[in-house]
Formats: sequence, C-alpha cells, structure tokens
Amino acid sequence: MPAADEPIEIAGENWDGRRVVAVTLDRPDAVDFVLDNCDLAGVTSTGGSFRRVTVRRTRLRDCTFGGGMLQDLVAEDCTGERLSLRFSTLQRVVVESSRLPGLDLYGATVDKVVFRDCDLTGAAFDGVTVKELRLERCTLMGITGVASLRGAEVDFDDLMTLAPSMAKELGLKVR
Repeated sequence: MPAADEPIEIAGENWDGRRVVAVTLDRPDAVDFVLDNCDLAGVTSTGGSFRRVTVRRTRLRDCTFGGGMLQDLVAEDCTGERLSLRFSTLQRVVVESSRLPGLDLYGATVDKVVFRDCDLTGAAFDGVTVKELRLERCTLMGITGVASLRGAEVDFDDLMTLAPSMAKELGLKVR
C-alpha cells in the first residue's frame, strides 16, 4: 500500500462486481483498467489520470473525479447520480446508453467526446471548453451552461429537449 501522500496506481486490472464505498484517492493513476458490473459510492479522486479505461454496467453514486485526465475511456450501460467531473479534461471518451442525470462537467475540457443514447437531464455544462463534442440521441432537459456548448454537435431530434434550457439562458420569455 502506498504512503498517504503517494498516488495510487492501478494497471491492467479487471474488476468484476466490486463494491467500493467512501474512498478518497489522491492523484490515482489507472491505465488499462476495466470495471464491469461494479458499484462505486462516495468515491472521490483529485488530480487523477485514467487512461484506456472501460466501464460497463457500473453504478456511480456521489462520485467526484475532479481536476483529472480521462483519456481513451469507454462507458456503457452505466448509471450515475451526482457524478462530478469538474475541471477535468476528457479526451477520446465515449459514453453510451447511460443514465447520468445531474452530471457535473463544470469547467471541464472535452475533446473528441461522444455521449450517445444517454439521459443527461439536469447536467451542468457551465464553463465547459468544447474542442469536439457530439451529443447523439440524448435527453438534455434542464441542462445548464448551454452557451458553453458552442461548437458541439447535437442531433436535430435532441433540440426539443434542449430548447427550454436555451430559452432560459437567452432570457427568452416563452408563452
């Protein structure tokens, strides 16, 4: 076990069905890491690096991965309540068929990121820097930070769920 002030390293591991509760990680470094059917609750990470990570059928509740780097990450069929990626950098990330209401991306940088078939109801995109972002077949009702999505690609059919947030941020009065 590393000393308290040393980063935790995870390499080449495959976690299946693990439950991790109320853990604080300082500068974790995870590479070639797979989480399948796991339950993470109250996990907090600051300044970590997650590279070549696959997350499948995993539940993320009250988890914070702040100020870190997520590269070459794929998440499929996940659920997350109060998941925060504040001030993180996401590069080459694909999230599919996941329920992430309230996802917090405040101040994050997204580059080659795709959310496909996701519920992003109430997500916070405030202060996000978009280099390349695609939102495909997602529920976008009640999101904040719409102005920060400048340059993102959004499916035409998703515009209706995005419209109320756009109107609110633009100060439009809808009758």
